[in-house]
Amino acid sequence: MKSWVIFLALFVFILLGFSLFFGLYEVKFFSSKASVKTVSFSVDNSYVFITPLQARANGQEKIRVTVFVLDDQGLGVLGKNVILAPNEALNIENIQALTDNFGKAYFDVSSTKAGDYFLDVKVDGQSLKQSAHLTFN
Repeated sequence: MKSWVIFLALFVFILLGFSLFFGLYEVKFFSSKASVKTVSFSVDNSYVFITPLQARANGQEKIRVTVFVLDDQGLGVLGKNVILAPNEALNIENIQALTDNFGKAYFDVSSTKAGDYFLDVKVDGQSLKQSAHLTFN
């Protein structure tokens, strides 16, 4: 009879210990996932990629401007608002102005006026060191 009681007490003790451990683990797991982490970006690491380098000034051909918003470690930063400075001669289409998981934002630019254009690129109100150089001919 004593061995049965000892076995039952040991079983209950193990079950309560496991439940307590698992419960605390779940609370830590879900609370860490629920917190919002604000990640800053690096003006020095972020850059602009243009393709193609030039297009016809017919209002139809487009140049894709891709902005990579990166942190100090070179990792993409999610959820940053990217703005290309407006220019009367250019038609700027915001394809994806909010950065994705890789820190990328996309714009398509066309023009009916030939020329070289330099667009200031801003991320959350801060200008990147690199501007977007577009050529329409």
